[in-house]
Amino acid sequence: MGILLPVVAATPAHAATSTYSTPGTFTFTVPSGVTQITVSVTAAGGGGGGSTAGAILPGTGGGGGGGGATVKCTLTVSPNATLTIGVGTAGWGGSEYNNGGNGNTSTITMGGAMRAAAGFGYGGSRGLGSSGGGPGGAAGAPTTCNGTAVALSAGTAGTQGGSGGFSSNAGGTGGAAGGTVPASCPASSGRGGDGAAGGSFQGFTGNQASNGCVVLSY
Repeated sequence: MGILLPVVAATPAHAATSTYSTPGTFTFTVPSGVTQITVSVTAAGGGGGGSTAGAILPGTGGGGGGGGATVKCTLTVSPNATLTIGVGTAGWGGSEYNNGGNGNTSTITMGGAMRAAAGFGYGGSRGLGSSGGGPGGAAGAPTTCNGTAVALSAGTAGTQGGSGGFSSNAGGTGGAAGGTVPASCPASSGRGGDGAAGGSFQGFTGNQASNGCVVLSY
């Protein structure tokens, strides 16, 4: 009878993750032997809107910013090819009586061609005084992921701020990023900023949103 040898599972030649969570543009060189890379791309959220001032009673709250979209897929690549990675910058919080800033798109390009892109969240609106609380910012829309096992997830919109006076003066809540953001990213990646609460005799600045995040697994 022959000798039975234990079966040992083959270990992949590469099992690594590269995470980019600082806004800006970066390059990644595909390692030797790698022909597929799974990517997760999350855009930045929009900033929260500023609030208004009320006379004695609180003013109206600013709207929450929209969350950035997330796209995921597996790209076919060539060893030693260069990927250019863009990580979106968070939208700023709107000052008193001002809207929050829009976020920025996160992208991956290769050879000058767009391979993956996630749309940014929009800034929340300022409090509207007698017209009510500021509307929340629109959610970021997923754009493209040019590979296999594609998952395109829109963010969620921010909520409206409170109407002030005898009603709630709370700022709207910022929307969440689309889909499931990888654990290697900062916990709040892609989230919209909360709107500012309405104040008495003065308004306040909304909260800044969170930056985007890009993850490569190979």
